[in-house]
Amino acid sequence: MANRSTGRWGASASATLLTALCLTALRPSLLLADEVRLRGGGSISGVIVERNETEIKVDIGAGRMTVKMSTVLEIVEGASPLSEYRQHAAALGPGDVEGWRTLGRWASEQGLRAQAREAYGKVLALAPDDGEANQAMGRVLWDGRWVSEEEAYRLQGLVEVNGEWMTPDERQYLADEEAAREQAESQAVDQHIADVTASHEARKAADEEYWANAQDSWAATDSGLVYWDVGVGPQLVPEVPGSWP
Repeated sequence: MANRSTGRWGASASATLLTALCLTALRPSLLLADEVRLRGGGSISGVIVERNETEIKVDIGAGRMTVKMSTVLEIVEGASPLSEYRQHAAALGPGDVEGWRTLGRWASEQGLRAQAREAYGKVLALAPDDGEANQAMGRVLWDGRWVSEEEAYRLQGLVEVNGEWMTPDERQYLADEEAAREQAESQAVDQHIADVTASHEARKAADEEYWANAQDSWAATDSGLVYWDVGVGPQLVPEVPGSWP
């Protein structure tokens, strides 16, 4: 284990890592990590920090997961990148810039993003102009100094609109385009309302004309006779009570 770690980290940090490995030999539990295999398939890799009869808590590096013991198939102990990171970090001195830089690089390669940021943060606290650490933290070099990407955009005169950076002219163009679209939609709605209203008025007028014509054809006389137009020329048929068979 000692030889493999020394080769991985490089000669510049070998002394620090050798110290870490010696401490590990005295406390082997630091190297133990766990793979929690689940009954439904899949597994969780990390370090068990708490366990009882009903549940188990696993530190996966970016946080802790709680798993019901009823869903656990088995627990396999073994070394993990997270446990190695913690072991090496515990052995590094607070002023070891090279050691923290190497650890941050390794953690990034292992997919331990939170731990990589932690290690590179230690580097920046000691060496604010360290290029590798600044880039790893998402910073860019602007006019001779390291700044966040957001600050670099603002220094270029860009503005953020819905998560995208653009020039003020581009923002104004989008605003004008949005205003034109809203106006067109409003006009379309107004036209639809006008069309519906006109259609309603036309139907109303047609109904009124129909009933007016119907009343003329059903006109009653003062003698109580009711006349129908039976379709073969105007014929008057009196309605006389008791005259129908």
